Amino acid sequence: MNIALTGITGMVGSHLIKKIVEESDSPHNIRALIREGSVVEHLKTFEDVDFIIGGLEDRESLAKLVQDAEVLVHLAHFPGPVQTLDELIKVNVNGSFDLLEEAKKAKVKQVIFMSSCTVFGEVLPTVDKEHPMDENHPVWPSSLYGSIKSSIEGFCHYYHKSRAFDLTILRPVTMYGVRPQLDKSEWFQTIDYLATNYNVDVKGSTKYVSVGSVVQAIQKVMGNAEASGKTYHLVDGHIHNMDLGKLIADSIDSFGEVEGVMGEDGVPMSSQAATELGVEFPGQEGIVKYIKLIHKLQGEYGGERNIQNW
Repeated sequence: MNIALTGITGMVGSHLIKKIVEESDSPHNIRALIREGSVVEHLKTFEDVDFIIGGLEDRESLAKLVQDAEVLVHLAHFPGPVQTLDELIKVNVNGSFDLLEEAKKAKVKQVIFMSSCTVFGEVLPTVDKEHPMDENHPVWPSSLYGSIKSSIEGFCHYYHKSRAFDLTILRPVTMYGVRPQLDKSEWFQTIDYLATNYNVDVKGSTKYVSVGSVVQAIQKVMGNAEASGKTYHLVDGHIHNMDLGKLIADSIDSFGEVEGVMGEDGVPMSSQAATELGVEFPGQEGIVKYIKLIHKLQGEYGGERNIQNW
């Protein structure tokens, strides 16, 4: 299979390429878009990947990326820095539109778009524990990031409805997993403080999903005609940050104390569609495993925080 990837230098892209290259039963031809000057030390072991230098604002590079591709996995989101907000919108929204247009021209068979549950802002009063938010809930973003993702979703649906290609949209909540830059990994600072027996003060709560589950979802929909036209919520569970802090302290045998304010329970959200697809969610056992891995890597690499071939 010929696969085109954007966002390969990020967390999901890094884990995905590792799975595709190291664990696939059949060989794949992989082409990936990277920005000039991107840090790619963690990708050096994947010598067979065809890297295209460019970006979402460089249409020529987008055309090269999707040439002869069967599947396009669009993970990239340009975070800045920018001088004005309209530049952020132009790069992400206009750039994604250009990418989809080039995918249509190249006769790409399938597009997988990594969206986000931030497309939801206002929640219908009918949503409760017995009726959790599912993929049919109206989209009303309350943030610029959510608005950008929602806009790109709209373009994706347009191309799918016009039969340009098969389409699957994935909407993860907060993802945890080892990032190429270790200290940017989710909850790293809390783990770091508690590992040195400092006290931490936390508040709020979060819905979570492991990067492993997200990568598994991509693999499940890749080349899957039954996933065409569908959207999947990727959510494992919900945890109060007070409870998360205590879980971290217990997992690494910290003498540090966790203080703060309990968060709200959050909006119930369904992951039934993803579960039926075959995506596995490890629950809090996955969080504990991740905490211990971050603690181990922290001990090995110390304060240098260098990118490693993890």
